[in-house]
Amino acid sequence: MSDTLQISIGPKITPNDFFLRLKELGVSRGAVIHPSISAGQPLGEHLTAFDELIRGSAGYSDHEAVFFMADAETNCLYFVFVHNTSRGMAQGGTRFLGYPTMGDMLFDGLRLSRAMTEKNSVAQIWWGGGKAIICPIDGHKNVDSDRRKRIFENYGKFVASLNGVYVAAEDMNTTPEDMQTILSQNRFVTCLPKSAGGSSNPSPWTAGGVFQAMLASVKFAEPDVPFKDKTVLVQGVGNVGSTIARLAYAAGATVLVADPYQPAVDQILKELPGTKAVATDAIFDVDCDIFAPSARGGVIGPDEVGKLRCKYVIGAANNQLVDDVAQSEALAARGIWYLPDFFINRMGIVNCANEQYGYLEDDLEAAVKKIYDDVLWLLEEARKEGKTPYEVAIMQARKLTTESHPIMGHRGLRIIKDLLDRY
Repeated sequence: MSDTLQISIGPKITPNDFFLRLKELGVSRGAVIHPSISAGQPLGEHLTAFDELIRGSAGYSDHEAVFFMADAETNCLYFVFVHNTSRGMAQGGTRFLGYPTMGDMLFDGLRLSRAMTEKNSVAQIWWGGGKAIICPIDGHKNVDSDRRKRIFENYGKFVASLNGVYVAAEDMNTTPEDMQTILSQNRFVTCLPKSAGGSSNPSPWTAGGVFQAMLASVKFAEPDVPFKDKTVLVQGVGNVGSTIARLAYAAGATVLVADPYQPAVDQILKELPGTKAVATDAIFDVDCDIFAPSARGGVIGPDEVGKLRCKYVIGAANNQLVDDVAQSEALAARGIWYLPDFFINRMGIVNCANEQYGYLEDDLEAAVKKIYDDVLWLLEEARKEGKTPYEVAIMQARKLTTESHPIMGHRGLRIIKDLLDRY
């Protein structure tokens, strides 16, 4: 054990410095396994401090395992976060993203993987919750095509080494073509191009589900008010957010958009006449009916709750609230309807599950429409029980999470135990 390592690895260490410390110590791989699985078995020389960093993160929630690799060839950190595999192998997207600190990256991956457990459970598909992050230590921008291909090839080998406990999918800054590169190294991947028999980009389905949640919420709370009379502010007009904007516009609503990437805003303004842009630092200063956070998470904290000028928060971003319980209660106290993101943005993962068993768009159309009915049920239950929609949704998710896969049981635990000897 290195005393220096214990001192130097803290939440503020940068990915670059973490990478260099591992290189100094000759450590390229590591894992932090839940004590109930590892029985206290040490995993990876010099990793006690890293273990403490993960378990001390606000995002940690009894995760079954966190695996990582420092890839010297591509100067990337690869992380796979396995939250819960009761319902099946951990499934969730792979992000290609730089982070200012290791604490930021770990919080993001840990919290997102937990949210995938909740999302997969309420979607009632037989997958557990996982997430992965590829972090180039020099940042994710301006990576040329040759290096990108090598990054995803090596990442694919890393995922393959985990024996299927995690199944990759498209996520922030990744594409179906990246998924096909992963496929060249392992079979544990979804969101492949249609030319490879996959479902390609899941964004349209995710957006469709969120839009159905908007329609259902307005119908429930204001049955006599047509949706076309509403103003929808979409924060983030990437693949999902731009589609939400188009759907709301087509339904007759007034659409406002905010995004720091001006070309994306310009494209929407050109495509949807009458749509207006809002400065990203002014999203809480604008009146709207529906605020739709559809970029990165953590948008609404204690301060933002009091600033919101809307009736509904219904968006596609994961982990929109800094603290789910505190902010959902505070929003309810202000009379703002908040729809839990894991309950309504699940169509991306449903799309992946559909692909796994042979892709049928008819099934996805039905699953999108089901979100409308599920949201009506959620809001009615919340009203009847005197609870927030988040409370009802999380209770349902946790109940369903306890169900083991009907054929394989809790196989993920067995795979993790089998991997212990490698670390």
